[in-house]
Amino acid sequence: MPSWRCLFAVPPPRRGGEAVLLLLARVVAGVMFCVSGWNKVFTEDGRERMVHTLAEAGIPFPVVSAPVLGAIEWIAGGLLVLGLLGRLSALLLAAICAVAALTVGIAQIPAGLSVADWLSWFFYLSEVALAVLLLWIATVGSGRFAIETGWARRLP
Repeated sequence: MPSWRCLFAVPPPRRGGEAVLLLLARVVAGVMFCVSGWNKVFTEDGRERMVHTLAEAGIPFPVVSAPVLGAIEWIAGGLLVLGLLGRLSALLLAAICAVAALTVGIAQIPAGLSVADWLSWFFYLSEVALAVLLLWIATVGSGRFAIETGWARRLP
């Protein structure tokens, strides 16, 4: 199977505690991104904050990028909660987290730290932990309690 097709493959559903943890991970990350994206797209304050943040981080075309990123967060977050296109949604959101950690997050780390202290600050960034969680979901799929899993079982 070509590598891009694995994004849409639905593996056998996870069982027991793993299935419940996968559901919780999807719902928590998905709701967080859905609400955050909604604010960035549909509220004036949210849009202004996002444009300002992107401009400070040096992201090109912040006025255009802000609503696009907000829409991706809103839609992919909602899909993640439902368990539809979960791998693709998780991958997109993990990429957003990685860019946020490498731009805005790193800028918050004080200068002049030892390597161990710098790593401590870096790994404490919420974007880093969230990206790892989302990469786990992208790797294993949406799990037993996902709409796409139910649909996959009905396919011939």
